[in-house]
Amino acid sequence: MKRYAAIPGALLLTAAFVRAATSARWDELGISLAAGGATVVATASVWNWREIIEWARDPRGVFAVTTGIAVAVIIALLVMLNIAASYHPWSVDLTAAGRNRVSATTLTFLEQLDTDVTLQQFGRTSDPVVEQILQGFARASHRIRVEFVDVDRDRDRATRIGVVRLGTVVVVAGEKFRKVEDANEQALATAILQVTTDAERVVCFVTGHGERGLGDAGAQGLSLLAATLAASNYATDRVSLLEGEVPHTCTALVIAGPQQQLSDAELNRLRDYFLEKRGRIALLLEPDPAPSLDAWLGPFGVRPEAGSVVDTSGAGRSVGGGPRTPLALRYVDHPVTRGFEIATIYSGARPLATDDRPSSGAKTTGLAQTGPRSFATVSADLEPALEEGDIPGPLTLATAVTLGPAASGNDARLVVFGDADFVSNAFLRRQGNRDFFLRSLSWLMGEEEATIVAVDDRQNRRIELTERVRAWMYIVNLGVLPLIPLIAGLIVYARSRR
Repeated sequence: MKRYAAIPGALLLTAAFVRAATSARWDELGISLAAGGATVVATASVWNWREIIEWARDPRGVFAVTTGIAVAVIIALLVMLNIAASYHPWSVDLTAAGRNRVSATTLTFLEQLDTDVTLQQFGRTSDPVVEQILQGFARASHRIRVEFVDVDRDRDRATRIGVVRLGTVVVVAGEKFRKVEDANEQALATAILQVTTDAERVVCFVTGHGERGLGDAGAQGLSLLAATLAASNYATDRVSLLEGEVPHTCTALVIAGPQQQLSDAELNRLRDYFLEKRGRIALLLEPDPAPSLDAWLGPFGVRPEAGSVVDTSGAGRSVGGGPRTPLALRYVDHPVTRGFEIATIYSGARPLATDDRPSSGAKTTGLAQTGPRSFATVSADLEPALEEGDIPGPLTLATAVTLGPAASGNDARLVVFGDADFVSNAFLRRQGNRDFFLRSLSWLMGEEEATIVAVDDRQNRRIELTERVRAWMYIVNLGVLPLIPLIAGLIVYARSRR
């Protein structure tokens, strides 16, 4: 019994060193384990000092000591290598397209960071795919630190930030933060740019014509949108075009579902803001009898159509809606939609048409479109059929307009939506509505992802396996390969019998 007294101490020391090696740090538990193990080993050594001296004089004891020292040195080297790798991580990307490393443009951007940034992944367990992306950012800049937050243990922090989806990454710099629910290089780089920029972004909402209210908590209100903007570090303000010009503090102007026509004076002020001040406007329309602002939009290549969109494909029903709640399933390449592939749902949407050559010289791009089994009708029936005079799909539900040289950053930008319900409390969190609107705002304010990184050209090389190739792989893996050790064993056995 006496000679085995040191075994518990050795086990405690081993546990302490393994814990330190895997976590690359000595925490309270690791130090306690090491101290307890050392105390047990020291006590056992004093208790067995005569046996230790006799054992050390034995050649077998000397061999055991030298072997133990060699093992300890190897373990120490492994621990040191593990700690060094933790503080100075290194990896090699062998893919031809470089899909597993940060792009050169993002790398240049990260190397210029002068602010400490923390990338916090929220979840119950760390997502290895997201973790790989985050560690790639951390390797690219010493200013970036990666942290995992267990939502069960730190529920207060998740609630305070507004994290509702596991796997969300929160980018934090000082008091500013941005939530990224779909973590990818573009979204993370954009979020880092936003939290490290000192300029305050103010989203102004026009009032006075029955627009949706930021403080309205009802189904048609925008209280959830206001909370989302606040969580994204956007300030909000209410402005009235009846009282004067658009304030210079507004980074972007939102007109959310006006129910009454704007006066000529207001339209002139809106035109001056857009043309003279190179303003950034998000206009959310509603079907008739709400005003279409077609006279104001016409010179910029946007033509709101009469009626509302009906989708008979059943896509709306599949997400709890109906024919009057169409889904946008197709997106045209644009900085707003680049990399965005989530359907968006609308309710009672007005179709939008675009002109290729508007009189103002603006560039117009239809962003979101319905499927081919949709059409626009003026019928008030709940489930109308396509009739003569209706406009067949696909139909455009969102359009982006650019006026002026975009490269200089001094261009006017406009995004027109055929629906205001899709950002209301009833629809904001459904499908990709929230992300689509935030991406539109980001583009309006000049924070588009395409100016930060360009990773879309990377090829994802795949090997297409034909049925014949798959059959041969099945035969080789399950038939031929298992026979190799069996045949080798039979050969060895046959030779041993000679």
